[in-house]
Amino acid sequence: MINKYTAAIIAILLLIIGLSGGCAADPPDESARENANGAAGPIIVSGAEARELLENNDNAVLLDVRNQNEFDRGHIDGAILIPVDQLKSRLSELPDQNAVIIVYCRAGSRSATASAILTENGYTNIYDMGGIGNWS
Repeated sequence: MINKYTAAIIAILLLIIGLSGGCAADPPDESARENANGAAGPIIVSGAEARELLENNDNAVLLDVRNQNEFDRGHIDGAILIPVDQLKSRLSELPDQNAVIIVYCRAGSRSATASAILTENGYTNIYDMGGIGNWS
């Protein structure tokens, strides 16, 4: 018979194993880009992959969706600032809907929100780098 202490340790280990399975380092392949509605969604990329996208696409945009104060304290060279709470009203400042757009924020939450906004508005080549710390 398993005592309560052993059962608790087993449960914690199973939880850790289950959570770590969703943290793969490799970005999903192109076939995984479709969301539940069949529409194309963003691709999660590392900083190295984002740099490669910028180097290989003349029309690529690096989009910082943090606020002005965060941007002023430091940003990636060449990034344009459109805070996530202003993105819907400023979509006209972005290139056409087929341009490569790499989105980042401080930690990844706002970049995910911005990526969803872009996807919902017909942008088809969205790459979510998550937080600015991923650039290095």
